[in-house]
Amino acid sequence: MRSIILAIALLFLFWGCGYKEGVSSGSQKSYLYFTGNTADLSVSVDNGAQFRVKNGRDNQYKVPPGKHLITVYRADQLIIKREIFLSDGIAKEIEVH
Repeated sequence: MRSIILAIALLFLFWGCGYKEGVSSGSQKSYLYFTGNTADLSVSVDNGAQFRVKNGRDNQYKVPPGKHLITVYRADQLIIKREIFLSDGIAKEIEVH
């Protein structure tokens, strides 16, 4: 009887020390793209450095997921100021008139 209890205790001990498998995910990223009249546009994300953009879904700009303030300028004049929330893996269109 004692050997059966010892065997069961050892079985549980070794069972708890087994290989653990986890799930790892890649880096999180979301995208912005601009449509409409994008001539002479500069964009700033979260009051960062301004950058020029190209038109269309094929020209996506990577940003981390979360809440962001997007400001769009044409010839140094503010034309869009929008706060958006991006989920992981989402591409968000910003339409410019």
